[in-house]
Amino acid sequence: MIFSPTSQHALRALIYLAQHGADGPVRVQQIAASEGIPRQFLSKILHSLRNQGLVVATKGPGGGYALAKAPERVTVTDVVSAVDGELDLERQCILGLSRCHDESACALHEPWKKLRGRFIGTIGAMTLAQAAGIIRRKAKQK
Repeated sequence: MIFSPTSQHALRALIYLAQHGADGPVRVQQIAASEGIPRQFLSKILHSLRNQGLVVATKGPGGGYALAKAPERVTVTDVVSAVDGELDLERQCILGLSRCHDESACALHEPWKKLRGRFIGTIGAMTLAQAAGIIRRKAKQK
């Protein structure tokens, strides 16, 4: 697994905000129900993302969460880094070994070495706006 479960939930929540947050703050319950994320866990994630400057919170009636920046300015890597720290695929073994490098490689080291650069350049560089656009296009195709 490349992204932790917390990062996966954070990405799903922020992509949801990119899709539905243009009209104002979105309630945690709405995101949790739509994305199948436990509400309490999502609340903790969004609180952390607020502290990292990726979302803003509004209290009271009509309150909820909204993106702090335009979705075109937030990448997948930004979100994962805010939740889990810097995404360092250069040192991460795809098989989860603590020591995996050119001199002491796992069985999948060479193909992973080739793929990780492409992964960072495509998925990592993808913005929330691009991800939301993909979901919108898929919904129209149904």
